[in-house]
Amino acid sequence: GADAILLIVAMLSPAKLAELRELAEKFWMQTLVEVHDESELETALDLGAEIIGVNNRNLRTFVTDVSVTEQLAGKIPSGKIVVSESGINSPEDISRVQAAGAHAALIGEALITSDDIGRKLRGLV
Repeated sequence: GADAILLIVAMLSPAKLAELRELAEKFWMQTLVEVHDESELETALDLGAEIIGVNNRNLRTFVTDVSVTEQLAGKIPSGKIVVSESGINSPEDISRVQAAGAHAALIGEALITSDDIGRKLRGLV
């Protein structure tokens, strides 16, 4: 079964976020609450999110910018888990988000668009 669900603040009302978070907790599931800007981060913190995903991809324009993690991670209280999502393509990107305070990075497109996924993954770690 699943261990966690993704809640995207940009896609859900605060009431729906709270409802889905409560439902997840009933099933002993974690929630990864995804944000892209300070307003969404405030909503996630008000929700009591423990795991916060900072999406470096703007869902309106689909432009990625790793500096989004650099801008937001420092505003997330210690004790929360910070995941940098999207736009991670190089070891330098990983270093940047780690230095900004991310505990983990979600890497998808960089791997699935690679001709050699194993080599790309080894190059990232």
